[in-house]
Amino acid sequence: MTDLQPGERILWEGRPEPGGLLDVSRPGEMIFGLAFIAFSLFWMTKAMEQGAFWLFGLPFLVVGLKLAFWRAYQPRLRAKFARYTLTDRRAIAAMHWPLAGVREHALTLTPATIVDSEGEPATITLRQQMTGPRGAVTESLIFDRIDESAQVLALIRQVQRGAA
Repeated sequence: MTDLQPGERILWEGRPEPGGLLDVSRPGEMIFGLAFIAFSLFWMTKAMEQGAFWLFGLPFLVVGLKLAFWRAYQPRLRAKFARYTLTDRRAIAAMHWPLAGVREHALTLTPATIVDSEGEPATITLRQQMTGPRGAVTESLIFDRIDESAQVLALIRQVQRGAA
């Protein structure tokens, strides 16, 4: 559950559609990761003959695993742990990671918020230009792979008009 501001009302809550395809958009990175894993395992087995020296290969094994598998499985993990909330003021995406805890990202909806939708189940992207001491920065928030996209888009438009 997200922390609401005083007087704020929840209009919609949802989660991404589970499943989906694996992201294999960078096969070179995955192949390099597999080679990294193979070399680190080879090095670690050879280093076992010299005591605890093989432990120095563990960071390289972890890097190889990340390169080979993290990008492919990340969308599925995000779908499993993400929760989305739309209020009468903000859009909130919360990730409920098992070990890291809850990480929330909120974006205040204004008439200037740019709203894009694509795919089915739809991914809704909200973008907003913010100006601060470091100049203009674009903040974005994504509701990834949601079923009720037409309903959510209508609610976002209502919030932008101030009618929610």
